[in-house]
Amino acid sequence: MIAIPLIQKIAELFIILFVAAGLVKAGILKAEDSKVLSRVSLYFITPCVIFNSFRKELTPEVEQGLLVTLVLAVVFHVIYIVIAEVMRRAWKATVVERASMIFTNAGNLIIPIVAYVLGEEWVIYVSGYVVIFNILCWTYGVRMFAGSSAMSFRKIILNPNILAVLAGIVFLVAGIPLPGPLSIVFEDVSGMIGPLSMMITGIIVGSMSFKDITGNRRVLVVILFRMIVCSGAAVAFVVLTGISRRIGSGHQIVMISLLSAIAPSASNINQLAILYNKDAKYATAINVLTTLCCIATMPLWVMVYEALG
Repeated sequence: MIAIPLIQKIAELFIILFVAAGLVKAGILKAEDSKVLSRVSLYFITPCVIFNSFRKELTPEVEQGLLVTLVLAVVFHVIYIVIAEVMRRAWKATVVERASMIFTNAGNLIIPIVAYVLGEEWVIYVSGYVVIFNILCWTYGVRMFAGSSAMSFRKIILNPNILAVLAGIVFLVAGIPLPGPLSIVFEDVSGMIGPLSMMITGIIVGSMSFKDITGNRRVLVVILFRMIVCSGAAVAFVVLTGISRRIGSGHQIVMISLLSAIAPSASNINQLAILYNKDAKYATAINVLTTLCCIATMPLWVMVYEALG
């Protein structure tokens, strides 16, 4: 059921990518424009997405489902961090390669897919994964890119994405509504995340040659571990634990968490690589190629889960 809409949504996002790349080739946009857009995405649009995902009514069923998605997100990220650390020691995986194995494009790709396939009421369960993703990305992930010297408790707490998580939790638990116009603003800005992320990626792609994207053979190993090894480990965990059979609506809730976990590498990695000068072109190549591969791998993993989970 999810396979065809998944392919359609990926195709839509890739059209945006190719248009942005074409604008660079035509001289209308420049490669350095991606840095400005990356800041807009990371420090404005992404916090709006995080906060907006919490604007739901906290019923007992939603509370249980969110707890499950939070636990699964923690487990999946721990598994991925262990795999990435093994690759650092055994293969000397770079920061870009390790981050690409750990962090997935859950917010940009899975939120619109879940809304389209299952309905808007199920999007809140993506937020469980997105919350853990953002907490880890803006603590552990930033430390990977910037080094321990760039980290402090104050910087972590005052990061707009972490503030959005904290504010979202408060509004969810307290049941505080937003005024109509402000609510519309958050919804409209949140809807920009997928297209803008693909525009940023497209600008970088437009400044690259085909050889830049496919020339580094190490990218094949990253694709193998992100889309097969890491994703397979996530599927194996939910199948072996049988967690989907232990809660109400468990099949759908676990599938949403699983979709988030088996998604391609996060576009945030491209943006962090731009901000910290860590080989943004290689990060973009990984993002583009894993996204292409997910057209095949994600439907296959979903079928495995539906057959065995």
